[in-house]
Amino acid sequence: MKVYLNGKEMPFKEGGYQYVYMKPYQRSQTEVIKKDYGQLTLQLYDNGVQIRTLVTVKEVSTLVNRDVAVDEVNGKIYILEPGNKVTSNADGSLSVE
Repeated sequence: MKVYLNGKEMPFKEGGYQYVYMKPYQRSQTEVIKKDYGQLTLQLYDNGVQIRTLVTVKEVSTLVNRDVAVDEVNGKIYILEPGNKVTSNADGSLSVE
């Protein structure tokens, strides 16, 4: 299965990735639209983040309206805000400030 995040292919990870929001949110709204070809999930957050995920038989494609940083070692996707700095650690993980 192919996995895309903001148009870039990334490795498939069993169990998925965890989103880490750099700007906390209080409320969110999720809508799932099921069709014959797959499922579209829309997630809206009060911190301005919007996530759209389309899951089909062959691929998973996610669009986030922010810059993101993927920490493949820890299975996390950091949803960045302007001014966040991302640094790589020696073990391949990421640190975000």
